[in-house]
Amino acid sequence: MNSKKIEKCLDEYMESWPFSGVIYVSEKDNVIFQQAYGKACYEFNISNTIDTSFSLASVSKQFTSFSIMQLFEKKMIDINVPVNNYLPADLKIDHRITAHHLMSHTSGLHNFYTLKDDFLQEYDRTNYSKQDFYEKYINRPLDFEPGSKYEYSNAGYNVLAWIVEEVSGKKFSDYLRDHIFLPLEMRNTVLDEDLTIIKNKAYSYTMNRDDVVKSLYYNEKYSMGAGGLVSNCNDLHKWYKCLKNRKLLSKDTYKKFFSENLNGYCYGLSRDTVNNRTRYFHGGDHLGKLSYVQYFFEDDVCIIVLSNNDFNNQYKLGGLISDVLFSRNPEIPQRAPEVTLDTESAHKYEGVYLENKIELRNQCGTWELVRYNGNLHITVYPIGNHQFACKWKDRFTPYTLTECEDGMFKFLGFKKKEE
Repeated sequence: MNSKKIEKCLDEYMESWPFSGVIYVSEKDNVIFQQAYGKACYEFNISNTIDTSFSLASVSKQFTSFSIMQLFEKKMIDINVPVNNYLPADLKIDHRITAHHLMSHTSGLHNFYTLKDDFLQEYDRTNYSKQDFYEKYINRPLDFEPGSKYEYSNAGYNVLAWIVEEVSGKKFSDYLRDHIFLPLEMRNTVLDEDLTIIKNKAYSYTMNRDDVVKSLYYNEKYSMGAGGLVSNCNDLHKWYKCLKNRKLLSKDTYKKFFSENLNGYCYGLSRDTVNNRTRYFHGGDHLGKLSYVQYFFEDDVCIIVLSNNDFNNQYKLGGLISDVLFSRNPEIPQRAPEVTLDTESAHKYEGVYLENKIELRNQCGTWELVRYNGNLHITVYPIGNHQFACKWKDRFTPYTLTECEDGMFKFLGFKKKEE
């Protein structure tokens, strides 16, 4: 019965926002829903199947933290002492930062995945050099004192992967294979090292205006530790069973792994209460890659959403499923209605807000957000109150412009440039 309800909710959602990928739901060792949608490869018209592998993006972080906890349990590292004890001389960071800080996003390392930085779609397309990457993006002044606040940052997880390599004496990909994937028989899970040919892996796509296009290139080596894993639903369910049944680590170490820190973040997983149940979860979102996992250990429920396009919202899809399972009436998201802008308002909104990175443009009545040096055009439409909704992306909140005292507008934190 739940399977039919899940299918109905997902079908209604996908009428508004197309989905390409797989959705998998298990309860007490029974697969109660699994379905593949869309294309793994548009070029050769290859459909996704339930066995297709997908990029996990930040869902990878829980595996990085788990690796650290394995080394902690073997007394090869102490997560509460400075990580400089475990880093080579040419990769040292602030002497106060511990592995606990890195795993819980409380290290203060600079988050370089920002619009101001030149990392996204500039440096991240270059050939990877660990030392150059460290010098340009990791070895920077801290954004805040270690342990004083939570701020999500991939930088800490890049460093964690380097620690695993230094302490174990193995490449990060080899460590994961030998100490997690092979023991759990996760034979379809690998670290994407950019040039690697990965069997059954879906290509990633996005929308440029109203056309499906390949996602912009990104060198996956820059994701190591923070992302980069490729897997499928069957393997991720094995991973879920490992966590639920406390395999590969002792109960005491699992207690540390699952303990909440600032902002409800554990180590590579977040924890909260939804539908009166404890939920562990994490998502990933990067250039045509969407992923989301929810673990309800007390009910033995595992929900996995993997996608090779970014047309929808994986968190909302996962939320619809958990609402159905736990007898909460799911609300299917609806598209916001479009409003007509007068000429004056349209002129005030349109313009460049950050050179080569953020431009709001009206093309013959069709609005678009222009990104990445003009390589991507995101179709948006006005919905009133200085807000724009995406035509293809189901965002949690609309794009919102803020009016300044001089009548000019700010968008994504940047003031429109004078014409």
